Amino acid sequence: MPPVGFAIAGSGMIAGVHVTALKEIPGARVVGVWSLPAEDCRRFAAQHQIRGYTDYEELLGDPEVQVADICLPSGYHAEFGIKAALAGKHVVVEKPIDVSLAKARSLIEACQKYDRKLSVIFQNRFTPAAQRLRKAVDQGLLGRLILGDAYVKWYRSPAYYQSNTWRGTKAIDGGGALINQAIHTIDLLQWMMGGAKRVCGLVRTSTHAIESEDVGVAVVEFANGAVGVIEGSTAIQPGFKERIEIHGQKGSVILEGGNITAWKVEGCNEADYVDEQKISYGSTSSPAISHVNHKAQFQEIMAALQHDAGPSVSGEEGLKALRIILGIYESSEKGRWVDLG
Repeated sequence: MPPVGFAIAGSGMIAGVHVTALKEIPGARVVGVWSLPAEDCRRFAAQHQIRGYTDYEELLGDPEVQVADICLPSGYHAEFGIKAALAGKHVVVEKPIDVSLAKARSLIEACQKYDRKLSVIFQNRFTPAAQRLRKAVDQGLLGRLILGDAYVKWYRSPAYYQSNTWRGTKAIDGGGALINQAIHTIDLLQWMMGGAKRVCGLVRTSTHAIESEDVGVAVVEFANGAVGVIEGSTAIQPGFKERIEIHGQKGSVILEGGNITAWKVEGCNEADYVDEQKISYGSTSSPAISHVNHKAQFQEIMAALQHDAGPSVSGEEGLKALRIILGIYESSEKGRWVDLG
């Protein structure tokens, strides 16, 4: 099969992770990058030895590009993704799909209208541990699920929020700790538990000089009748690895920092499931993100493109975590439970 050409929109940290991941995948080719300001685009292009586009329209007009990979701030995802679909490109967007349900749905509808594939990056679904746990849930090893919890107690310094004017803003970042940091773990939780039905939550701005929350907590009722708790923060020092706890009638599993640290399930030998990697604190305010999980998701996206199939983390899948988080924001504002539909 001919190579699949990707072009990156954006030149921040996560764009570098995408390029590194794609360059390791046979059949994937990173053609170029567009970003503002122009000097950032030139720097990024030179660093990764790819083409630098003068504007987004030039990227979309390049016949060597089949996929527009949107690594811009969250509030621009739908806008630039829709333009890409209109230009005949498949679309990949970093999480979240966008910052509002209306904009997210407009992107989904545009990709459907122009028959383009859309995938949202939730790379943590592709870790070996997450895949192992999801398989066990699907096989019924844990029995009926009764409780599922997600904890993201991280720290981000004031300098982190000051590094870009959009960080922590409602219009462009969509919010704070929940929608930017905890969203990966919230997505994993709802993916394991089978989707959420309603939420009741509170958010607070506790220590940072930002417009949105650095602490968020919620109770969630899942579609299957199970319940759970979500906690997300960027104000916890020194910061700890994110954790998911899944409890069923036949036992419990804890997934921490990408590793399974406990597997207490009837009929299972824990040693066959628990990872041996050591857990370190998630204390850095400017975290270095491994490209390994992104590579795994991009490999799945590549296979979907080559076989004209739908990627597993579609636009509709990408909506699920966003809907939960926006529900928590609404619940905190209105002081009541919010049905997620």
